[in-house]
Amino acid sequence: MMAGGRNALLSAAVAAALGWTGELSAQTGPEGGPSEPARIIFEGATVIDGTGAGARAGLAIVVEGDQISAIAPAGELGPEAHEGAEILDASAWFAIPGLVEAHTHVATSANRARAEFLLNRQLYGGVTTARDMAGDVRSLMDLQRASLVQEIPAPDLHFAALMAGPRFFTDPRTVSSAAGETPGEVSWMQAVTKDTDVVEAVTLARGTWAAGIKTYAAIDGELLAAIAAEAGRQGIPVWSHTHVGPARALEVAGAGVRSMSHVCSIGSAAIPDDVFREGQEGKRTGFVDVDLDDPAVDAVFALMKRNRTVLDATIRVVVQIGQRRMAEIDRVNAPRPPGAAPGPSRRPGPPRGPPIDRRRRGVRPRCETADAVALTRRAYEAGVMVATGTDGMTPPDSAFPALHEEIRLFHDDVGMPMLDVLRAASFHGAVALGMEDTIGTLEAGKHANIVFLREDPLTGPESLQSLELTVKRGTLYYRRDFVLGEPPPGTGPPRD
Repeated sequence: MMAGGRNALLSAAVAAALGWTGELSAQTGPEGGPSEPARIIFEGATVIDGTGAGARAGLAIVVEGDQISAIAPAGELGPEAHEGAEILDASAWFAIPGLVEAHTHVATSANRARAEFLLNRQLYGGVTTARDMAGDVRSLMDLQRASLVQEIPAPDLHFAALMAGPRFFTDPRTVSSAAGETPGEVSWMQAVTKDTDVVEAVTLARGTWAAGIKTYAAIDGELLAAIAAEAGRQGIPVWSHTHVGPARALEVAGAGVRSMSHVCSIGSAAIPDDVFREGQEGKRTGFVDVDLDDPAVDAVFALMKRNRTVLDATIRVVVQIGQRRMAEIDRVNAPRPPGAAPGPSRRPGPPRGPPIDRRRRGVRPRCETADAVALTRRAYEAGVMVATGTDGMTPPDSAFPALHEEIRLFHDDVGMPMLDVLRAASFHGAVALGMEDTIGTLEAGKHANIVFLREDPLTGPESLQSLELTVKRGTLYYRRDFVLGEPPPGTGPPRD
C-alpha cells in the first residue's frame, strides 16, 4: 500500500474513533472567563507518557474537551483531524503526565485565602491532582467544587475522611479541622473502637464526599482490617499511616489498605516485641532505636508489592525535621554576643531528640534522613509502587510547590532514574487514589492532564522548572501567567 493511502486510512480510523464530525461545540469555560476550543492539537511534542515507555518524538496529542482523544505521529493526522481545531506547535516541548501530589494538607484549618494560594502554586507548578490527607471537609468540599468549575486555578482536589482511636482526638489539628464541632464525633473525623459499627462509620465517611478513608493512630490490626474490608465493599479506598499502633507496618500492609504513608514508620516492624508491648502498656513512649536491616522490614515491602499497596514515602518531611533539629543545635551552640548574659547551663552530651508526644501511647522507630532515603530505595528495589507525597509546603516565597523537592529527593538521593520518578509522580499517585483508569498516564480516554516542558525531563529534576504549560482537564494554564501573590497570614507548612 502506498504511504499516502496508508496515512489516509489511519486518518479516517482516528477520525472515526474520535467521533469527529463536521460540527463542533465549544467547551464551556468559567462564567465570565475564556472558553477553550473543543479540540486542541499539540503537534510535534516529545512524549513521555508515564506508562514506563521511553520518550517518543514527533507526536500529536489531540484533546477533545477535557479528555485526550488520541496520541499519534503528527504526520498521521489528516485534514479531517485539523479542521476546526486549534493547532499549537509543541515541537520544542516535552510532554509528561500531570503531576499528582499524593500527600498534602491545605485545610487543616479552614482558611480559603491560604488554600487558594497553595493550590494556585501547585497547579502552575505542574500539579493537576492533589490528595489532601485529612482536614476540614467543609472547606475541602468547597475548594473541590471551585476547582472543578474553574472558579479558582487549582488541581483537582480529592480528600480523606479520618478515622482514629479516641486518644488521637486531643490533637490540636483535629480540633482545628472540626472547628465548631467535637473532633471524633463528626463524620469526617470519627473516633473508632472495637465497638464501632463499621458499616455505619464507612457510610458516614463516604457521605462527606471523601475519596478515601484515612486511618491514623490507636487502631489495632483487627479493626483496621474490618474498616478496609467494609470500605472495599462500599467502593472507597483506605489510606493508612504505615504505623497506626497498636497495628504495626506488617499488619497494616496485610489489612487491605490502598496506600501507606511515611516510609520511616516501616521500621515499626522491627521494634522488638517486648519493647513494643511496654509502649502499649504505657511503660515507655517516644522514639526507640531499631535495626532497619531487620528482615521484618523486607517482609513489609514484599507484602506491599503483592497487594499493590502504594508507599507514600514523604521523605521531605524527615529532611525538614532534621533541618529544624540542626537549627536548634546551632542556636544552642552559637557564641553569645559580647556582654550578653550567660544562658542556662546544660550538661554536655549528644543533642536531644524531638520532644516526646504524650498524646500517643507507644513507641516509634527512630529514623533520620539517611534512613528514610535508604528505606525508600529498598522499597523501590523490592518493586513497591512509591508515590511522591510531601506532607508539607515550601516557604511562602517559593515559586514552585513542595512536590518538586520530593521529586528531587527521589532522583538525587534515592537514586531512581527520572523515567521511574515521573511514573512515581503521576501513575502511582493515581493508583493510590484508585483513579488509574482516568489519570496518571497520557493515553486516549484519560483526562487531558498534561505538563509541557522546554527541557528534557529525563536529564534530571531541575528540568521540571522549565515548565511552559500545564493542561488540566483540557484547560490551559501557561506558566508565564503565574502570579505567586502575597502569601496570606498563616501560610506556613502544616505537617501530618
